[in-house]
Amino acid sequence: MSGELRDRVSIIGVGCSRFGDLLATPELVGLSLQELAAIAAQEAMEDAGVDSAEIGAVYVGNAMAHSSQLPGTYSQVSKWLGMQFKAGVHFEAQCSTTNVGAAMAAMAIAAGVYDKVLVVGFESTLTKPKELSPYERERISSEQSWMWTDYAVNQAYSVPQGYDIFSVYNGLVAQGYCRKYGYSIEEFDHAMFELCRTRRLHGSMNPKAAVQETLEDEAKRLGYDDPYEFWTSKQNPFVAWPSRIRSLVTACDGASAMVLSRSEAARNTPNAPVELRGFGISQGDLPWYAKDPTLWPSDRIAFQEAYAMSGIQPEDVDYLHCHDCSHISGICAAEQSGYLPAGEGLRYAEQGRLRFDGDRPMSTHGGRHAFGHAWAASAGSDTYEAVKQMRGEAGKRQIHPAPHVSMIHTHGYAMISTVLVLERS
Repeated sequence: MSGELRDRVSIIGVGCSRFGDLLATPELVGLSLQELAAIAAQEAMEDAGVDSAEIGAVYVGNAMAHSSQLPGTYSQVSKWLGMQFKAGVHFEAQCSTTNVGAAMAAMAIAAGVYDKVLVVGFESTLTKPKELSPYERERISSEQSWMWTDYAVNQAYSVPQGYDIFSVYNGLVAQGYCRKYGYSIEEFDHAMFELCRTRRLHGSMNPKAAVQETLEDEAKRLGYDDPYEFWTSKQNPFVAWPSRIRSLVTACDGASAMVLSRSEAARNTPNAPVELRGFGISQGDLPWYAKDPTLWPSDRIAFQEAYAMSGIQPEDVDYLHCHDCSHISGICAAEQSGYLPAGEGLRYAEQGRLRFDGDRPMSTHGGRHAFGHAWAASAGSDTYEAVKQMRGEAGKRQIHPAPHVSMIHTHGYAMISTVLVLERS
Protein backbone atom coordinates (compact mmCIF):
# COMPACT_ATOMS: atom_id res chain seq x y z
CA MET A 1 0.00 0.00 0.00
CA SER A 2 1.40 3.39 -0.99
CA GLY A 3 1.84 6.12 1.56
CA GLU A 4 1.19 9.77 0.90
CA LEU A 5 3.39 12.67 -0.11
CA ARG A 6 4.08 14.76 3.00
CA ASP A 7 3.75 17.99 1.04
CA ARG A 8 1.52 18.73 -1.93
CA VAL A 9 3.31 18.75 -5.30
CA SER A 10 2.13 20.25 -8.59
CA ILE A 11 3.17 20.15 -12.22
CA ILE A 12 3.52 23.82 -13.13
CA GLY A 13 4.98 23.56 -16.61
CA VAL A 14 5.10 21.05 -19.47
CA GLY A 15 6.97 20.90 -22.75
CA CYS A 16 7.17 18.55 -25.69
CA SER A 17 8.93 18.57 -29.04
CA ARG A 18 7.32 17.50 -32.28
CA PHE A 19 7.60 13.71 -32.47
CA GLY A 20 9.00 12.41 -35.73
CA ASP A 21 12.27 11.72 -37.52
CA LEU A 22 15.47 13.70 -36.98
CA LEU A 23 16.41 13.02 -40.60
CA ALA A 24 13.03 13.71 -42.25
CA THR A 25 10.53 15.68 -40.13
CA PRO A 26 10.91 19.39 -41.07
CA GLU A 27 10.73 20.66 -37.48
CA LEU A 28 13.43 18.20 -36.38
CA VAL A 29 15.89 17.91 -39.27
CA GLY A 30 19.40 18.87 -38.24
CA LEU A 31 18.78 18.94 -34.50
CA SER A 32 21.20 17.27 -32.12
CA LEU A 33 19.78 15.28 -29.22
CA GLN A 34 20.93 18.02 -26.87
CA GLU A 35 18.92 20.58 -28.85
CA LEU A 36 15.92 18.24 -28.95
CA ALA A 37 15.99 17.94 -25.15
CA ALA A 38 16.51 21.68 -24.74
CA ILE A 39 13.43 22.48 -26.90
CA ALA A 40 11.15 20.49 -24.59
CA ALA A 41 12.83 21.78 -21.43
CA GLN A 42 12.67 25.41 -22.52
CA GLU A 43 8.97 25.10 -23.33
CA ALA A 44 8.32 23.55 -19.90
CA MET A 45 10.18 26.35 -18.08
CA GLU A 46 8.45 29.08 -20.08
CA ASP A 47 5.13 27.37 -19.42
CA ALA A 48 5.95 27.38 -15.71
CA GLY A 49 7.19 30.97 -15.74
CA VAL A 50 10.56 30.03 -14.23
CA ASP A 51 14.17 30.32 -15.32
CA SER A 52 17.14 28.07 -14.73
CA ALA A 53 18.10 29.86 -11.50
CA GLU A 54 14.85 28.73 -9.86
CA ILE A 55 15.34 25.04 -10.67
CA GLY A 56 16.85 23.08 -7.79
CA ALA A 57 17.62 19.84 -9.63
CA VAL A 58 17.50 18.35 -13.11
CA TYR A 59 16.53 14.73 -13.76
CA VAL A 60 17.36 13.62 -17.30
CA GLY A 61 16.46 10.25 -18.78
CA ASN A 62 16.96 8.28 -21.97
CA ALA A 63 16.73 4.56 -22.49
CA MET A 64 18.58 3.41 -25.59
CA ALA A 65 22.30 2.89 -25.37
CA HIS A 66 22.74 4.20 -28.92
CA SER A 67 20.64 7.32 -28.33
CA SER A 68 23.43 9.69 -27.63
CA GLN A 69 27.03 8.65 -26.97
CA LEU A 70 26.77 11.17 -24.16
CA PRO A 71 29.04 9.86 -21.39
CA GLY A 72 27.14 11.90 -18.79
CA THR A 73 23.69 12.59 -20.20
CA TYR A 74 22.53 14.59 -17.19
CA SER A 75 25.62 16.79 -17.06
CA GLN A 76 25.71 17.55 -20.79
CA VAL A 77 22.02 18.32 -21.11
CA SER A 78 22.16 20.43 -17.93
CA LYS A 79 24.98 22.45 -19.44
CA TRP A 80 22.97 23.01 -22.63
CA LEU A 81 20.10 24.27 -20.45
CA GLY A 82 22.25 26.67 -18.47
CA MET A 83 22.03 24.56 -15.32
CA GLN A 84 25.61 23.46 -14.84
CA PHE A 85 26.42 22.73 -11.18
CA LYS A 86 22.79 21.94 -10.36
CA ALA A 87 21.99 18.73 -8.58
CA GLY A 88 20.69 15.99 -10.80
CA VAL A 89 20.86 12.48 -12.09
CA HIS A 90 20.67 10.51 -15.31
CA PHE A 91 18.15 7.68 -15.08
CA GLU A 92 16.19 5.30 -17.29
CA ALA A 93 12.98 3.36 -16.88
CA GLN A 94 12.48 2.54 -20.55
CA CYS A 95 9.11 3.85 -21.80
CA SER A 96 8.05 4.97 -18.29
CA THR A 97 11.15 7.15 -17.91
CA THR A 98 9.74 10.69 -17.72
CA ASN A 99 6.86 9.72 -15.42
CA VAL A 100 9.14 7.74 -13.11
CA GLY A 101 11.19 10.95 -13.07
CA ALA A 102 8.08 12.89 -12.07
CA ALA A 103 7.53 10.51 -9.15
CA MET A 104 11.16 10.84 -8.04
CA ALA A 105 10.95 14.63 -8.32
CA ALA A 106 7.71 14.67 -6.32
CA MET A 107 9.32 12.67 -3.52
CA ALA A 108 12.33 15.01 -3.40
CA ILE A 109 10.07 18.08 -3.31
CA ALA A 110 7.71 16.61 -0.70
CA ALA A 111 10.75 15.77 1.44
CA GLY A 112 11.72 19.44 1.40
CA VAL A 113 14.98 18.95 -0.50
CA TYR A 114 14.04 21.09 -3.50
CA ASP A 115 11.31 23.59 -4.32
CA LYS A 116 11.35 22.97 -8.09
CA VAL A 117 12.67 20.11 -10.22
CA LEU A 118 12.96 19.83 -14.00
CA VAL A 119 12.42 16.38 -15.53
CA VAL A 120 13.52 15.76 -19.13
CA GLY A 121 13.20 12.65 -21.28
CA PHE A 122 14.53 12.31 -24.83
CA GLU A 123 15.13 9.55 -27.32
CA SER A 124 16.11 8.67 -30.85
CA THR A 125 14.74 5.32 -31.97
CA LEU A 126 15.34 5.86 -35.71
CA THR A 127 18.92 7.11 -35.87
CA LYS A 128 22.29 6.66 -34.23
CA PRO A 129 25.44 8.79 -34.08
CA LYS A 130 27.34 8.83 -37.36
CA GLU A 131 30.80 7.42 -36.76
CA LEU A 132 32.32 9.45 -33.91
CA SER A 133 30.24 12.61 -34.26
CA PRO A 134 28.00 13.54 -31.33
CA TYR A 135 25.79 15.60 -33.64
CA GLU A 136 25.54 13.95 -37.07
CA ARG A 137 23.15 11.01 -37.27
CA GLU A 138 22.45 8.13 -39.62
CA ARG A 139 19.54 5.75 -40.13
CA ILE A 140 19.32 2.43 -38.31
CA SER A 141 17.11 -0.46 -39.35
CA SER A 142 13.94 -1.31 -37.49
CA GLU A 143 15.41 -4.71 -36.69
CA GLN A 144 18.49 -3.14 -35.13
CA SER A 145 16.41 -0.67 -33.11
CA TRP A 146 14.25 -3.45 -31.67
CA MET A 147 17.32 -5.57 -30.95
CA TRP A 148 18.80 -2.75 -28.90
CA THR A 149 15.45 -2.15 -27.23
CA ASP A 150 15.37 -5.80 -26.20
CA TYR A 151 18.49 -5.20 -24.12
CA ALA A 152 15.99 -3.88 -21.56
CA VAL A 153 14.53 -7.33 -20.97
CA ASN A 154 15.96 -10.31 -19.20
CA GLN A 155 18.51 -11.57 -21.70
CA ALA A 156 17.27 -15.13 -21.32
CA TYR A 157 14.12 -13.95 -23.12
CA SER A 158 15.64 -11.54 -25.64
CA VAL A 159 15.44 -11.83 -29.42
CA PRO A 160 18.44 -14.14 -30.04
CA GLN A 161 16.79 -16.70 -27.76
CA GLY A 162 13.40 -16.40 -29.43
CA TYR A 163 11.52 -13.66 -27.56
CA ASP A 164 9.53 -11.34 -29.80
CA ILE A 165 7.62 -8.32 -28.51
CA PHE A 166 5.12 -8.21 -31.38
CA SER A 167 3.71 -11.66 -30.77
CA VAL A 168 3.55 -11.08 -27.01
CA TYR A 169 2.10 -7.56 -27.07
CA ASN A 170 -0.29 -8.23 -29.93
CA GLY A 171 -1.11 -11.74 -31.03
CA LEU A 172 -1.17 -13.62 -27.73
CA VAL A 173 -2.98 -10.84 -25.86
CA ALA A 174 -5.52 -10.44 -28.68
CA GLN A 175 -6.24 -14.16 -28.89
CA GLY A 176 -6.56 -14.40 -25.13
CA TYR A 177 -8.93 -11.43 -25.00
CA CYS A 178 -11.18 -12.84 -27.74
CA ARG A 179 -11.25 -16.28 -26.15
CA LYS A 180 -11.93 -14.87 -22.66
CA TYR A 181 -14.77 -12.54 -23.63
CA GLY A 182 -16.28 -14.38 -26.60
CA TYR A 183 -15.32 -12.06 -29.46
CA SER A 184 -14.90 -13.46 -32.94
CA ILE A 185 -11.75 -12.56 -34.85
CA GLU A 186 -13.90 -10.54 -37.28
CA GLU A 187 -15.38 -8.54 -34.37
CA PHE A 188 -11.89 -7.97 -32.98
CA ASP A 189 -10.57 -6.80 -36.35
CA HIS A 190 -13.40 -4.30 -36.82
CA ALA A 191 -12.99 -2.93 -33.29
CA MET A 192 -9.25 -2.44 -33.90
CA PHE A 193 -10.12 -0.60 -37.13
CA GLU A 194 -12.38 1.78 -35.23
CA LEU A 195 -9.81 2.27 -32.48
CA CYS A 196 -7.13 3.09 -35.05
CA ARG A 197 -9.53 5.57 -36.68
CA THR A 198 -9.92 7.25 -33.28
CA ARG A 199 -6.19 7.45 -32.64
CA ARG A 200 -5.53 8.78 -36.12
CA LEU A 201 -8.32 11.36 -35.75
CA HIS A 202 -6.67 12.58 -32.56
CA GLY A 203 -3.25 12.69 -34.24
CA SER A 204 -4.65 14.66 -37.18
CA MET A 205 -5.65 17.43 -34.75
CA ASN A 206 -2.28 17.49 -32.97
CA PRO A 207 0.53 19.56 -34.55
CA LYS A 208 3.12 17.65 -32.49
CA ALA A 209 1.99 14.17 -33.58
CA ALA A 210 4.20 12.05 -35.82
CA VAL A 211 1.24 10.86 -37.94
CA GLN A 212 -1.22 13.64 -38.78
CA GLU A 213 -3.12 11.84 -41.54
CA THR A 214 -6.48 10.28 -40.73
CA LEU A 215 -6.96 6.62 -41.57
CA GLU A 216 -9.62 7.60 -44.09
CA ASP A 217 -7.26 10.01 -45.85
CA GLU A 218 -4.50 7.42 -45.94
CA ALA A 219 -6.88 4.87 -47.47
CA LYS A 220 -7.96 7.37 -50.14
CA ARG A 221 -4.35 8.31 -50.89
CA LEU A 222 -3.57 4.63 -51.46
CA GLY A 223 -6.55 4.14 -53.78
CA TYR A 224 -9.28 2.79 -51.48
CA ASP A 225 -12.75 4.33 -51.33
CA ASP A 226 -13.69 2.11 -48.39
CA PRO A 227 -11.35 2.58 -45.38
CA TYR A 228 -12.21 -0.86 -44.00
CA GLU A 229 -11.27 -2.48 -47.32
CA PHE A 230 -7.89 -0.77 -46.89
CA TRP A 231 -7.70 -1.98 -43.28
CA THR A 232 -8.09 -5.62 -44.33
CA SER A 233 -5.85 -5.33 -47.40
CA LYS A 234 -2.28 -6.51 -47.89
CA GLN A 235 -1.17 -2.93 -47.22
CA ASN A 236 -2.14 -3.46 -43.57
CA PRO A 237 -0.82 -6.97 -42.95
CA PHE A 238 -1.02 -9.01 -39.79
CA VAL A 239 2.09 -8.46 -37.71
CA ALA A 240 1.07 -11.04 -35.10
CA TRP A 241 -2.28 -12.60 -35.92
CA PRO A 242 -4.94 -11.31 -35.35
CA SER A 243 -3.35 -7.86 -34.85
CA ARG A 244 -2.38 -5.75 -37.85
CA ILE A 245 0.53 -3.41 -38.34
CA ARG A 246 -1.58 -0.26 -37.87
CA SER A 247 -2.43 -1.37 -34.35
CA LEU A 248 1.25 -0.94 -33.46
CA VAL A 249 3.54 1.77 -32.18
CA THR A 250 5.12 4.27 -34.60
CA ALA A 251 8.77 4.54 -33.56
CA CYS A 252 9.96 8.17 -33.34
CA ASP A 253 12.51 10.65 -32.15
CA GLY A 254 11.33 13.19 -29.57
CA ALA A 255 11.67 14.87 -26.19
CA SER A 256 9.38 15.90 -23.33
CA ALA A 257 9.80 17.77 -20.08
CA MET A 258 7.96 18.99 -17.01
CA VAL A 259 8.60 21.30 -14.06
CA LEU A 260 7.33 20.17 -10.67
CA SER A 261 7.01 22.42 -7.63
CA ARG A 262 5.71 22.50 -4.11
CA SER A 263 2.05 23.39 -4.55
CA GLU A 264 2.39 26.18 -2.02
CA ALA A 265 5.03 27.80 -4.24
CA ALA A 266 2.98 27.30 -7.41
CA ARG A 267 0.30 29.90 -6.79
CA ASN A 268 1.88 32.65 -8.88
CA THR A 269 2.62 30.59 -12.00
CA PRO A 270 1.27 31.96 -15.30
CA ASN A 271 -0.78 28.80 -15.97
CA ALA A 272 -3.02 26.85 -13.64
CA PRO A 273 -0.96 24.20 -11.82
CA VAL A 274 -2.06 20.58 -11.89
CA GLU A 275 -1.56 18.66 -8.68
CA LEU A 276 0.19 15.30 -8.71
CA ARG A 277 -2.19 13.55 -6.33
CA GLY A 278 -0.54 10.16 -6.36
CA PHE A 279 1.41 7.55 -8.26
CA GLY A 280 2.04 3.85 -8.36
CA ILE A 281 5.08 2.02 -9.71
CA SER A 282 5.54 -1.73 -9.99
CA GLN A 283 8.22 -3.62 -11.85
CA GLY A 284 8.35 -7.16 -13.08
CA ASP A 285 10.08 -9.25 -15.69
CA LEU A 286 9.14 -11.58 -18.49
CA PRO A 287 6.79 -13.28 -18.82
CA TRP A 288 4.45 -10.34 -18.14
CA TYR A 289 1.43 -12.50 -17.44
CA ALA A 290 0.61 -16.04 -16.32
CA LYS A 291 -2.22 -18.18 -17.72
CA ASP A 292 -4.38 -15.18 -18.63
CA PRO A 293 -2.56 -12.90 -21.13
CA THR A 294 -5.06 -10.07 -20.55
CA LEU A 295 -4.00 -9.59 -16.90
CA TRP A 296 -0.61 -8.07 -16.13
CA PRO A 297 0.23 -8.12 -12.37
CA SER A 298 2.54 -5.11 -12.53
CA ASP A 299 -0.30 -3.00 -13.98
CA ARG A 300 -2.76 -4.14 -11.32
CA ILE A 301 -0.35 -3.26 -8.51
CA ALA A 302 0.57 0.14 -10.00
CA PHE A 303 -3.09 1.09 -10.40
CA GLN A 304 -3.89 -0.03 -6.85
CA GLU A 305 -1.03 2.01 -5.42
CA ALA A 306 -1.99 5.11 -7.42
CA TYR A 307 -5.62 4.87 -6.27
CA ALA A 308 -4.52 4.38 -2.66
CA MET A 309 -2.11 7.32 -2.65
CA SER A 310 -4.48 9.72 -4.41
CA GLY A 311 -7.61 8.66 -2.51
CA ILE A 312 -9.73 8.42 -5.65
CA GLN A 313 -11.78 5.66 -7.25
CA PRO A 314 -12.03 4.60 -10.92
CA GLU A 315 -15.33 6.46 -11.30
CA ASP A 316 -13.53 9.73 -10.43
CA VAL A 317 -11.26 9.55 -13.51
CA ASP A 318 -12.32 11.86 -16.36
CA TYR A 319 -9.46 11.14 -18.77
CA LEU A 320 -7.16 8.15 -19.19
CA HIS A 321 -4.12 7.34 -21.21
CA CYS A 322 -2.94 3.75 -21.18
CA HIS A 323 0.31 2.64 -22.77
CA ASP A 324 -0.76 1.44 -26.20
CA CYS A 325 2.34 0.14 -27.97
CA SER A 326 -0.28 -2.40 -28.96
CA HIS A 327 -3.88 -1.23 -29.17
CA ILE A 328 -5.17 -4.39 -27.49
CA SER A 329 -2.74 -4.15 -24.57
CA GLY A 330 -3.90 -0.56 -24.01
CA ILE A 331 -7.50 -1.81 -23.86
CA CYS A 332 -6.52 -4.51 -21.35
CA ALA A 333 -4.76 -1.94 -19.15
CA ALA A 334 -7.77 0.41 -19.29
CA GLU A 335 -10.01 -2.43 -18.15
CA GLN A 336 -7.64 -3.31 -15.31
CA SER A 337 -7.75 0.32 -14.19
CA GLY A 338 -11.55 0.19 -13.90
CA TYR A 339 -11.98 3.06 -16.38
CA LEU A 340 -13.52 0.61 -18.85
CA PRO A 341 -15.66 -2.37 -17.78
CA ALA A 342 -13.96 -5.76 -18.11
CA GLY A 343 -14.62 -7.25 -21.52
CA GLU A 344 -16.27 -4.09 -22.88
CA GLY A 345 -13.25 -2.19 -24.17
CA LEU A 346 -13.60 -3.41 -27.75
CA ARG A 347 -17.26 -2.40 -27.81
CA TYR A 348 -16.43 1.03 -26.42
CA ALA A 349 -13.79 1.42 -29.15
CA GLU A 350 -16.16 0.32 -31.91
CA GLN A 351 -18.87 2.70 -30.68
CA GLY A 352 -16.50 5.69 -30.73
CA ARG A 353 -16.77 6.18 -26.98
CA LEU A 354 -12.96 6.53 -26.59
CA ARG A 355 -12.81 9.59 -28.86
CA PHE A 356 -12.09 13.06 -27.47
CA ASP A 357 -15.82 13.77 -27.78
CA GLY A 358 -16.92 10.40 -26.37
CA ASP A 359 -17.96 9.65 -22.81
CA ARG A 360 -14.72 7.71 -21.99
CA PRO A 361 -11.99 9.71 -23.76
CA MET A 362 -8.57 8.11 -24.00
CA SER A 363 -5.20 9.02 -25.52
CA THR A 364 -6.38 12.23 -27.15
CA HIS A 365 -2.90 13.13 -28.40
CA GLY A 366 -3.02 10.12 -30.74
CA GLY A 367 -1.43 7.44 -28.59
CA ARG A 368 1.65 5.46 -29.50
CA HIS A 369 0.44 4.82 -33.06
CA ALA A 370 -0.47 8.35 -34.19
CA PHE A 371 1.41 10.60 -31.78
CA GLY A 372 4.34 8.22 -32.00
CA HIS A 373 6.64 6.57 -29.51
CA ALA A 374 10.03 7.97 -28.54
CA TRP A 375 10.76 5.48 -25.78
CA ALA A 376 11.99 7.54 -22.76
CA ALA A 377 10.23 10.72 -23.90
CA SER A 378 6.79 9.22 -24.39
CA ALA A 379 5.52 9.12 -20.82
CA GLY A 380 6.18 12.85 -20.59
CA SER A 381 4.25 13.41 -23.82
CA ASP A 382 1.28 11.60 -22.24
CA THR A 383 1.47 13.86 -19.19
CA TYR A 384 1.84 16.90 -21.47
CA GLU A 385 -1.45 16.00 -23.15
CA ALA A 386 -3.24 15.40 -19.84
CA VAL A 387 -2.12 18.78 -18.47
CA LYS A 388 -3.17 20.57 -21.67
CA GLN A 389 -6.58 18.87 -21.56
CA MET A 390 -7.08 19.79 -17.90
CA ARG A 391 -6.27 23.43 -18.62
CA GLY A 392 -8.57 23.52 -21.65
CA GLU A 393 -5.64 24.09 -24.02
CA ALA A 394 -5.96 21.06 -26.34
CA GLY A 395 -7.47 22.91 -29.30
CA LYS A 396 -9.69 20.96 -31.70
CA ARG A 397 -9.35 17.76 -29.67
CA GLN A 398 -10.35 19.43 -26.37
CA ILE A 399 -12.52 17.32 -24.06
CA HIS A 400 -15.65 19.13 -22.80
CA PRO A 401 -15.88 19.73 -19.95
CA ALA A 402 -12.16 19.80 -19.27
CA PRO A 403 -11.07 16.81 -17.17
CA HIS A 404 -10.81 17.37 -13.44
CA VAL A 405 -8.95 14.12 -12.70
CA SER A 406 -6.62 12.40 -15.19
CA MET A 407 -4.72 9.14 -14.98
CA ILE A 408 -1.64 8.33 -17.07
CA HIS A 409 -0.39 4.74 -17.32
CA THR A 410 2.84 3.67 -19.00
CA HIS A 411 4.81 0.48 -19.48
CA GLY A 412 8.57 0.64 -19.34
CA TYR A 413 9.37 -2.69 -20.83
CA ALA A 414 10.10 -5.06 -19.30
CA MET A 415 8.17 -4.28 -17.13
CA ILE A 416 7.98 -0.98 -15.25
CA SER A 417 4.30 -0.14 -14.85
CA THR A 418 3.83 3.45 -13.81
CA VAL A 419 0.59 5.32 -13.06
CA LEU A 420 0.24 9.05 -12.27
CA VAL A 421 -2.96 10.64 -10.95
CA LEU A 422 -3.38 14.35 -11.70
CA GLU A 423 -6.04 16.71 -10.35
CA ARG A 424 -6.90 20.17 -11.58
CA SER A 425 -6.31 22.67 -8.81
